[in-house]
Formats: sequence, C-alpha cells, structure tokens
Amino acid sequence: MLDITAIATFCRAVEAGNLTEAAKALHITKSVASRRIQALEEELGVRLLKRSTRGVTPTEEGTAVYERGVRIISDLDDLKTEAGCARQHLTGNIRMTAPKSFGETVLMDPIAAFMQANPGVTFELDLSDERVDVTGGGYDLALRIAASLDDSALIARRILPLESLVVASPEYLERRGTPQVPEDLKAHDCIFYRNVTASEQWRFDGAHGPMSVKVNGPLITNSGVAQARAAIAGLGIAILPRFFVHQALCDGRLVPILGDWFRRPMALYALYPEKRLMPIKVGAFVDFLADWFTDPDHRKGL
Repeated sequence: MLDITAIATFCRAVEAGNLTEAAKALHITKSVASRRIQALEEELGVRLLKRSTRGVTPTEEGTAVYERGVRIISDLDDLKTEAGCARQHLTGNIRMTAPKSFGETVLMDPIAAFMQANPGVTFELDLSDERVDVTGGGYDLALRIAASLDDSALIARRILPLESLVVASPEYLERRGTPQVPEDLKAHDCIFYRNVTASEQWRFDGAHGPMSVKVNGPLITNSGVAQARAAIAGLGIAILPRFFVHQALCDGRLVPILGDWFRRPMALYALYPEKRLMPIKVGAFVDFLADWFTDPDHRKGL
C-alpha cells in the first residue's frame, strides 16, 4: 500500500520546486523528505523527480503521479472535514452492554446527558453482570468493572478507578464483633458475589504484604445491590465498590472495616471489538464518559 505521507511529500516538492523548502513546509528534515520520495519511486517503479542544482522538477511520469496525488490528498482533506461534521452532528444507534447494578445506579445520568447533547443518537442498553460476548453479540461497546482484563480480542480504555470497601452493618458488628485483621474474617459470615472468580478467597494488601483469606457465609448472589442490602440487613460482611454503598455509609446503615488493609483496585473499562473501526458516535460517547467522570461532582461516591 502506498504511503500517503510519501505522496504528500512528493507533491509538496513539486509545488515548491525545491526539496529543502518542501521539507521545511512539512516540518521534517531534507533527508527524511528525500527518503520518502525515493521509497515512493521504488514502490511505483518509476523516476518521479529530475534533480539539478536549481531544484527539482517532475518527470513525465512524475507529472501524472503529481496530478493524481493532489486529488488523493484533496479527497482525504474532504474526508476529514466530513468526519468532523459527523462528530458535530452525531446520529445513529449505539448498542452497548454494561454491568447491571452500575447501569441502574450510575450510568443513566451520563447517557441522558449525552443524548440531550446529541438528540440524533439512540441507545440499546443491555444490562448484565455476566461476561457477555461483545463481538459475537454485535455490541458496539461494552463497559466492564474489573481489576484486570483478559479479553485479548478487545480494545480497552480505562475510564474510572473504583474503590472497593469491606462493609458491615453496625448491628452485625455489635452482635459478632469487628474484625481487626483479614484473618478474623474466618470467624464471620460473609456475602459473596457469584460472578467473580474465587469469590470465597478474599485478598488484601497491608503493611506486611499481601494476604489471602478463605471465608464462608450464608449468601451468594450475582447482584451487587442484593449484596449491599443483605449487608444492611445484618446478614454478614461484604466487599463492594463504593458506588453500591455510598449512601448507606453516609447514613450509617453500613460502616467500613479493615481500613488498614487494601483491596486490589478495580476500574471501569470501555471495550470495543479490535477488528472494527470504532464508529464516530461510539468514540464520541467514550470520550464524553471519560470527561464526565473527571468532574468531582460526578465522581462523588465512586
């Protein structure tokens, strides 16, 4: 495939009549400009420029390539302009999947704001805590909360760091006592999240390094909201992202414990299929989402 930068360099050299001036206009060195043109000549198998002490002039073949090259560059400039207009006037549907509880509690505000700013865009939002097949499911975009990602076939962009907390109700802690170190959790009831691998093996980092504790408990669920409500009801101790429990922490229905021990940080990621060029509307929404969560008011409680 021909290098468009080489074509542009050649066209600028023809117009300037001088390789040095062409290089200056393109903010490159003369040697780089010369190598680009030489590579283009080798690719096409023809001599494009006649060089003399006075400068450069196109050969007969070079004149034909110049005329075609100018049209190609003009078409690309038009394409950039059209793409910019399309970004300003976004239309079409975005098919997206996202974690259920995050979608219900946090995601709808930025989606609503984006749709108000871009009334031509519609959303098909599939909320699920299962690991859906993004490419096979025909999704334009997936949001996922994870400590790390292993989807090698997907392009990922980190949108937002998320803090996880170990929480319990005051009533539970009064009844069963407050764990002081992760090892104490073995004597407590814990509430598990089904969709996390090895959810019964809770891992922490502290001043003396990492620690892993196998815990037990009366409830396992695939819903973070259900985990939070079970913890509020005093059924046990749960590990949850802050956005699930922010209000319950504020009003005292839950309290954080094991504050000197840290859970592995998680993050919200935007993922899209690697083999598909991201549609302009999808890229615009991902940018909007990243900007949205840079606002301290929007990050409150996350």
